[in-house]
Amino acid sequence: MDPAIPDVERQVALLLRLADRNRRRSRRLEGTLERSAYLTLSRLDEHGPAGLHEIADHLRLDASTVTRQVLQLEEAGFVERGRDEADARRSVIAISAAGRDALEHSRAARWEVYADVLGSWTSDELTSLAGSLQHLNASLDASIDKKRG
Repeated sequence: MDPAIPDVERQVALLLRLADRNRRRSRRLEGTLERSAYLTLSRLDEHGPAGLHEIADHLRLDASTVTRQVLQLEEAGFVERGRDEADARRSVIAISAAGRDALEHSRAARWEVYADVLGSWTSDELTSLAGSLQHLNASLDASIDKKRG
């Protein structure tokens, strides 16, 4: 085992604790979305309408979890359910205008927090951080899949 692993583990544990504290603080911001809604709406905004299984695969969640989340978003008026043009038996979920407004509001609030926290970092440091986090997420995802399979 690499001797840096214990330090990485401690830093990730601290990051998760601080992220949880920040999430609780963010909930007090008027009109911001819960993380699950934010991620689902972001997926629909960036990639367009999708079926429940496509959304679940993208978010790496069970389809039943996504079904519940989508129902809540539908009740809030943030998504609309329609029929797949290629297969009328299949429904697709699309972000609504209200959902896009809510997403943009939450995204702006989240980005403001990160701009405040990371304001003194250079562009190179931010790019490096983003790349390292992407690599960590991909490695975690692959490890989970490996243990599941």
